[in-house]
Amino acid sequence: MSYVAYDLAGMVLSLCALPLLPFLLLTRHGRGLGERLGYIPDALRALPRPLWVHAASVGEVLAAEPLIERLRQPHVRIIVSTTTVTGRETARQRLAVDGVLLLPIDVRWIVERVMRALRPRCLVIVETEIWPALIRAATRHGVPCVMVSGRVSARATSRYALIRWLTRAVLSQLSACGMQTGADAARLIAMGAPAERVQVLGSLKFAREAVGTDRAATTTTALFEDRPLLVAASTHPGEEQLVLDACAQLWAEYPRLLLLIAPRRPERFDEVDRLLAHRGVRHARRTALRAAVGEATQVLLLDTIGELPDVLAAATAVFVGGTVAPVGGHNVLEPAVCGKPVAFGPHTANVRAAAEVLIDSGAAVCVHDAAELAAEWRRLLAQPALAHERGAKGRAVIAAHAAVAERTAALVRRHMAEG
Repeated sequence: MSYVAYDLAGMVLSLCALPLLPFLLLTRHGRGLGERLGYIPDALRALPRPLWVHAASVGEVLAAEPLIERLRQPHVRIIVSTTTVTGRETARQRLAVDGVLLLPIDVRWIVERVMRALRPRCLVIVETEIWPALIRAATRHGVPCVMVSGRVSARATSRYALIRWLTRAVLSQLSACGMQTGADAARLIAMGAPAERVQVLGSLKFAREAVGTDRAATTTTALFEDRPLLVAASTHPGEEQLVLDACAQLWAEYPRLLLLIAPRRPERFDEVDRLLAHRGVRHARRTALRAAVGEATQVLLLDTIGELPDVLAAATAVFVGGTVAPVGGHNVLEPAVCGKPVAFGPHTANVRAAAEVLIDSGAAVCVHDAAELAAEWRRLLAQPALAHERGAKGRAVIAAHAAVAERTAALVRRHMAEG
């Protein structure tokens, strides 16, 4: 009965949306609409029982990278689906897989069509994307469904409690759940997952290894010409102002200091560009550069997708966004992978385990405002040895958790054999 109500709601909403499809095609929301409606290219249909990995957006795609590396074999074909268009583009650029597509809309007739077309041997969901129709379709077709690097915040648990009748039915159909922490495991069990199928394996984001080191070093050396570089990564509204206020206190002491801002969402590139112009800072956009950043430039706006990991290799220190803005945080481990000291705000519910272990190890600090961030960055600029020491502690944290990817791969392999 839980699924009947969900299926009926999906059918009604899809019928209501049909008249809007021609208008959607004329907007940015029309990008990939065919894939969302279940159109599968012939090349993917021809793959022999692929492993299907779903990673919602950019952070999950990057987290899946070490897992996919360990699962890749000559006889195993791998496809990746994403919820967002930016996630799809990142997967195409960074993952060596056999196909990438957008996740179909979670309506029964659409996901059933996709499941029949792909015939996957196993469905792997990175972190916690609970799609009832998709998971039920996998079960109906005998496809094991495995959640990996799963996390459930206290806030998400409260939201799911409102639809406990559906959540319990969906979670009971998961074959296995590899969670990031004991707290995540306890919350998932409280939501209805069978306890015997839940285990703690750790976060795949800990297992990410720096890739393309030589290329990154060459690219960043040419771009920044050894200038002190501070990076504000994955920023949200309000956080660009915060890092600009922090640097305003530093430019008099360090006139060659360069601030790089990487907004979380591409649709905000123009908005941030206008903010920089309004603030009167000398700035440039990455897409407009044909050579190194000019000496007079104070701020570089990174208006590209997928380039941030390479840029981090040249940074002196990194602030991770979505943490002063009450978003819940983004990947605080990525700078640590590159051996950079990390700063972030207090809102880290989405990355709490990673944030706590970085702070406890001395690799990161929590800041609340521009004054605290300026003080932290001033300390690191004045003491390069301290910046190096903090970065080394971050690398040590990553190395200590490197076995997560292999443990997770072993879990997936067991269920691939059953599918």
